[in-house]
Amino acid sequence: MEARLLERISKRLNEVVKHLAAFLLAAMTILVFSQVLFRYLLEVPLDWSEELSTFTFVWMALLGASVGLKRNEHPRLDLFFNFFPKGMQKIVTVLCNFAILFMLMVLFVYGWKLTVSMKSQLTAALQYSVSFVYVVLPISAAIMFIHLAIQTIFLLDKKAQETPK
Repeated sequence: MEARLLERISKRLNEVVKHLAAFLLAAMTILVFSQVLFRYLLEVPLDWSEELSTFTFVWMALLGASVGLKRNEHPRLDLFFNFFPKGMQKIVTVLCNFAILFMLMVLFVYGWKLTVSMKSQLTAALQYSVSFVYVVLPISAAIMFIHLAIQTIFLLDKKAQETPK
């Protein structure tokens, strides 16, 4: 019962992140198109658009990574994995998940430290705090941690038939 609640939370979180990443992709496309239009047709470059589109790309990529993790679509080396028997594959998957969960905790902690340490530094064109860009590191790490922890719980749960997607 609790596992199903966790899965619903994970699915809802993933839906929000998917929509946010799609919005960021659209915004980045509009920004880059506007930048080209203003620079080459109107000959009035928008100084801030390149910076903002770069920041938008970073946010979109890191949030998109959490969507890929939720869908279990990250690349992995299956060549050796498929040689293991089914029971051993589950053990290897759980061990790999624990290693990734540990790295996500490291990314969260040091991403947060980086965010806090950069709060007084301003971006060149927009004059916003650079921490606005870096805060996506702990945010995406936390989202990926939630998804992977729930997938690992389902792997270890004997009642569950398969890992949630």
